[in-house]
Amino acid sequence: MKGKKTGMFPKLISILLTFVQVVIALYILLQFFGANATPFVNLLNSLSEPILKPFQGIFHPIIFNEHSLNLSAVFALIVYSIIGFGIQKVLAILKVK
Repeated sequence: MKGKKTGMFPKLISILLTFVQVVIALYILLQFFGANATPFVNLLNSLSEPILKPFQGIFHPIIFNEHSLNLSAVFALIVYSIIGFGIQKVLAILKVK
């Protein structure tokens, strides 16, 4: 069975998209569960800040008992995923390697 042969640029886009998705998803989870300010949480917050900045304040967070769901971060995750998927499809159509 042959694997898909993709070029370097599509792979870089895929890696970048996955990184952004993981950072945002971890940020959402840690915020929801009220994670303490540890070095890992501080690192994640500093990584996610520039990614989430364009989306800050779009939605008010939803509060479940003592947990807060940041809907702006959820929206950012959706938008970045759609943009990344679109870029990958355009590169596949153009057969960029």
